[in-house]
Amino acid sequence: MEFEEEPKVDSNMEGEVSEVVELEADPLLQANQSDEIVDDAESVERLPVVAELKRSHTMQRERLGLLRQPIETLRLAILSLLYQCRLLWIHVLSHHLRVVGAGVLTIAIIIGLAVVDGPHEYYVREAIAYFRFAVWWIGLGVASSIGLGSGLHTFVLYLGPHIAMFAVRASQCGRVDFKARGYDTPQWGFPPSWQHRECSELGEPMFPRLPTDGLESYVVPIFKVLLQVQLEAVLWGIGTAIGELPPYFVSRAARLSGEKVKELEDLVNLPEELDHPSLYDRLKVWGLKRFSQLGFFAILIFASVPNPLFDLAGLMCGHFLVPFWKFFLATLIGKAIIKTHIQTIVVILACNPHVLEALEAGFAWVISHLPFLNRLSPSIMALVGSVKDKVSGNAGAAVPVKSGYTLGSVWNIVVQLMMAGFVASIITATAQGYLLERQKHEVSTLVEDLKKKKKQE
Repeated sequence: MEFEEEPKVDSNMEGEVSEVVELEADPLLQANQSDEIVDDAESVERLPVVAELKRSHTMQRERLGLLRQPIETLRLAILSLLYQCRLLWIHVLSHHLRVVGAGVLTIAIIIGLAVVDGPHEYYVREAIAYFRFAVWWIGLGVASSIGLGSGLHTFVLYLGPHIAMFAVRASQCGRVDFKARGYDTPQWGFPPSWQHRECSELGEPMFPRLPTDGLESYVVPIFKVLLQVQLEAVLWGIGTAIGELPPYFVSRAARLSGEKVKELEDLVNLPEELDHPSLYDRLKVWGLKRFSQLGFFAILIFASVPNPLFDLAGLMCGHFLVPFWKFFLATLIGKAIIKTHIQTIVVILACNPHVLEALEAGFAWVISHLPFLNRLSPSIMALVGSVKDKVSGNAGAAVPVKSGYTLGSVWNIVVQLMMAGFVASIITATAQGYLLERQKHEVSTLVEDLKKKKKQE
């Protein structure tokens, strides 16, 4: 059998290869070289001139604001918007040219439909009305959840009273189809069309009458009322989920840039500052320590149940770099679907005369079987009866129209101010983010120049 002759290797080449192999295989030499590079970079980062520049940059960002530096803040926010639009335009042109064409064509069609007269005007008006309706209720939801729990509680001020008024009206008139359109709700300071109409104008009752003492009311199924107020309730819930996004993005950006969020820093130092922290404070600290281990369903449960701990959920998820879609989808499902429906059903039940009748009978049965409650029975039954009378009300009476400034109009102004503050905070955060990127580039340029000078020395 013949064997192939092995190729000959030049002795000089073999020596060079062995030297290279020894050099690559020497981990001690590689470690020393990497340590020298790291030490060199860290020494440059610790120079007083770099630290002073970073402190100056931090002060510049903190001074930004529409009240302190309105012109500079607006200028940076506009530059950031133009920069992001430029990046988006470049990305779309290079990857999604068909999408751009479809978008331009869609915008042209919308403008044409809005300008040109014709039979389509009705649909354009309906689309605009639904758009205003969605902006109103989503905006109220944002105003409710923004500010780490310090926002305007618009469910108590707007959505809850609207659901209660609709449920009461349905029980008075025996129908649920008196909304002219899906957007026929109180919005932008205007009442719904059905609020000032009598039951005789709305139509004949569609449900059986509830036998009461002289008060005309009807047994309306709960799910019938729920279907009529479900759209605005879900839109409000979507707004509450969107209101959790600014803390998430702020905390995430701070974690990635190495900065600290004041709210989380105060929460970490809470056990040291308080000798006897309350149960709420201990729960917040426990949530902070465990939140990094929570998954999609844990965030969903936190968002679904009304609790004060979720006020810091956005900050915690951003701090622990929870993926955006995991956080937002869990929050959206929990707040817009589960929590919203729980609150809506509770309000409908509280305003249902049939439920109040059963509640009154239940209280009477409990009092009759517990003799020690006999002293409290008159006050309890009077309270339940007054609530039932207020809910039942006068069946055919229309709500009187009030003139002048009312509590609702004052709250409308407050909500508009809250929305203006929300927009101002977005503008300020955008300007600060753009300035931070420019400052990072400035610091990196300075560090590179210092490294070059150090190598030359």
